Amino acid sequence: MRAALFLVSHRTILVFAVTLFASLGDWWNGLAFSLQVFWSIGLCGFLLILLQGLLSLVAGHHGDLQLVAHETHGTGYLSLKTASALLIGLGFGGAIFSQNGFPILVAAAGGLIIGILIAMLYLALMNALHRLRSDGTALLWEAIGQRARVYMRIPANESAPGEIQVGFGGRFMNVKAFTRGPELTPGTDVLVISVHGENALEVAKVSENLTLP
Repeated sequence: MRAALFLVSHRTILVFAVTLFASLGDWWNGLAFSLQVFWSIGLCGFLLILLQGLLSLVAGHHGDLQLVAHETHGTGYLSLKTASALLIGLGFGGAIFSQNGFPILVAAAGGLIIGILIAMLYLALMNALHRLRSDGTALLWEAIGQRARVYMRIPANESAPGEIQVGFGGRFMNVKAFTRGPELTPGTDVLVISVHGENALEVAKVSENLTLP
């Protein structure tokens, strides 16, 4: 029974896939050449976005490739994701204009404007996130030299983060923390000696003979 259901389900999926591809083929062949070009551009941008997403899942990386580095006080940069957004706007935007009866040049110009707007929106978002991350890192530097207390166990030898409670910048907060020494248990008094990465601190037990870097 299970084998029969398995065969039926796979056969149903195969028939559905064949029917879907046949319908897509008929739809594609019925498009004007200009629409095929616009759709191809938009689909290329969409596939690039998907590939970058898969890369981030498989490789643990954000999947972006910086093409032109140019950053002055966070003004921005051109990346593969920015180019993908531009292609999506140009392709799908141009297809929308073309399907609504606009001439090819007008459709291309409209799609390009949409693509530029999407790319600019992406750049603005990335710059805002960059400034937020930079401000957070700068704020953490104010904690160096402050005494703190371990809130969650901090494993030894920087193997994993724990958490401390520390006051700095006029606030008292919980922050991720690492230590190069032995394990630090909750309630242990520690000294913040440096910033660790972008959102964590490095600490050591207060009783140790410490010299700040």
